[in-house]
Amino acid sequence: MSPKTDFVIKLLHVISWIIFIALCYQTGALMFNYAFMQFQVFPPENQYLILDLSKLFTQSEIYFGILFGLAIGVNGLKAYTFYLITLIFQYLNLHKPFSKEISSLISKISYYIFAVGILGAIAQGINEELDKQGYPVENAYEHWDDYSAFLLMAAVVFVIAQIFKKGMEIQSENDLTV
Repeated sequence: MSPKTDFVIKLLHVISWIIFIALCYQTGALMFNYAFMQFQVFPPENQYLILDLSKLFTQSEIYFGILFGLAIGVNGLKAYTFYLITLIFQYLNLHKPFSKEISSLISKISYYIFAVGILGAIAQGINEELDKQGYPVENAYEHWDDYSAFLLMAAVVFVIAQIFKKGMEIQSENDLTV
């Protein structure tokens, strides 16, 4: 493996850890904001609101809880997906790249990315319906407006997972013949 390739892989590993930590922070902030709004610990104007649904909270606590729960779910799934990506770098061996662990991780990643896309589509639909009914949810779109990209990415990663499974079979056949 060339030094340049090794550097790029280490850089990608660090970047995936940074994204994972940022998504964990965002998910945690959403959970704390939900709890603080629900139990009215601090007034909304004194909170760091990643998702400001304080107007919706005054109109409907049920819809507030649904949208916040969906935002927490989407961000949590994204964070877990990036955790799985960091695991790929731990198991990665470019001399024998097709391993059972990597294949399993790529399959899991495709399923979790698909779950992010589905949950995002559900959240987008609920958000649009609440907006039509006049609820103040216009600033919530940014948390799931990328759901279609996640659905497409899930399909691509699923195909890559299938290619990895086939590559693992070919690699094991080659190991047996040598």
